[in-house]
Amino acid sequence: MTFVDGPLEEVLAKPAMDVETRLKVRAWEVEESPSDLGYEVLKEWPKLPRGWMLGGIGGGIAVGVAGVAVDTENRYYVYHRGKRAPPLLCFNGEGDLISSWGEGIYVRPHMVECDERDNVWLIDDGGHVLDYYSPDGKILKTLGTRGVLGEDGTHFNQPTDIAFGSKGRFYVSDGYGNKRVAYFDRDLNFIGQWGSEGEGRGQFVLPHGITADRNGLVYVADRTKWRVQIFTPEGEFLRQWTHIGKAFDIVYASDGYFYVCDGTNARVTKVDASGTIIGFFGAPGSGCGQLSSAHAIAVAPNGDILTAHLDGRAQLFSLK
Repeated sequence: MTFVDGPLEEVLAKPAMDVETRLKVRAWEVEESPSDLGYEVLKEWPKLPRGWMLGGIGGGIAVGVAGVAVDTENRYYVYHRGKRAPPLLCFNGEGDLISSWGEGIYVRPHMVECDERDNVWLIDDGGHVLDYYSPDGKILKTLGTRGVLGEDGTHFNQPTDIAFGSKGRFYVSDGYGNKRVAYFDRDLNFIGQWGSEGEGRGQFVLPHGITADRNGLVYVADRTKWRVQIFTPEGEFLRQWTHIGKAFDIVYASDGYFYVCDGTNARVTKVDASGTIIGFFGAPGSGCGQLSSAHAIAVAPNGDILTAHLDGRAQLFSLK
């Protein structure tokens, strides 16, 4: 399948087309999914202790749920910006609280990710650091220098996400400030970086989410540019997807597919390695099962999909 690979404005200027062609060019305008992905939302998930609340609104800045993650033991993590609960909450599949931590540490939580050893990575774009913890909440190490921005192996400028690639490498999308990808070896030694601010191939407008596939290729959700850029493990540009929508976050799941979270178009899209859209679900709104303001996504080993919303929601979708 061939996709239009070019600036968004050129894509939007193209004439009317049938549904099959539109799925290859601007799929966010297609209303009916090409297949039923089979998901339904779990109501009243998660269950919060009395008096706790996810997110909130203050100072005109959204302080909702920024990140979600799932580990190999099907522990579900929710990372939020509110003050009426610890920033990192861990639940089981039924929505019961298992643990929580992080009070008083984080300036502005962004994404949370779990690596293959079930360590939990918390990205603080306001504090310019990434902390990683053991599954029981013990801090193991910090990448970056807390409160100090920069652009080298020990400093970030509002980092957004982390991905785990081949040969034990770690990739950081960095982010709101630096418009680069920085990468590290398995011992967290800095290897190098790529990218700069711009709209060209290999440049970034906002590298917001990042993931890697089983072959080590790195996929970067360049959110503001409405594209996903694909690189070799060393950062050589290969191709880009401009047909999916506004990619806030992208994850490569154990089933071999990619899942893209698009908060602007209020949907989750399933994509194969060639960029073919398998299907999507979602509708605008802030009600149960609706996907407006979706900011991050995680896919569990059992197929569950977890979404984070800047309006203060975390939702769990399970296969019917």
